[in-house]
Amino acid sequence: MNKLVIWCLAGLSLVLSSVLSVQAKEQSAATDLQLQSWCSRLKKQQSCYNLHLQLAAQGRAESAYWIAKAKAKGLFEEADLAEAAKYYQIASDQLHPYASRELGLLVYHGVTGKRDYAQALRLFEQAIEQGNSESLWALGRMYHFGRGVEQDYQKAFELFHLSAQRGSKSAASTLAYYYKHGLGTNPDAALAHYWENKADVTKLVTWNRSIPDYR
Repeated sequence: MNKLVIWCLAGLSLVLSSVLSVQAKEQSAATDLQLQSWCSRLKKQQSCYNLHLQLAAQGRAESAYWIAKAKAKGLFEEADLAEAAKYYQIASDQLHPYASRELGLLVYHGVTGKRDYAQALRLFEQAIEQGNSESLWALGRMYHFGRGVEQDYQKAFELFHLSAQRGSKSAASTLAYYYKHGLGTNPDAALAHYWENKADVTKLVTWNRSIPDYR
């Protein structure tokens, strides 16, 4: 009899757990639809911002990232990169790849304080593990300059190549420069032209001018 009761209770617990899980997913889906609707309509942008703020405070990574971008760009109020960094950190702590990259760039450039190459390195590597190709490019720049790591053009070339192959236009532009000047590889005008076209620029942007705005 006791075993029957135990099995019944276990079964009931499983059913309740499944129901709660379904309800949570439905609520999350409803919230996503609401955000999608509000954020796509100009008159509802402030409502979108307010809801993202609320969800970010609850730890929702995507909302924290959204708020960080809004604060960095000054969409609803004066741009504040220090505040943006706080929200990037919330999302990065939950392994949001884009947030980790953006935070890494802020730290790398010392926007919110002293440059911290060691922290930037960790953030870029974390983003790379989550599949962010632009972080490969950012890490390649560290090896190019020798900031936080030993300068290594060959390693930088390998990272730029991987990033460009995965669709990064910034990396494609940088890779074109590397092939043009023979950095980390043999000079190759044909490949330089190929990657210049992949970068989709009318004029080659050199490696030190191909840094996208970290804001």
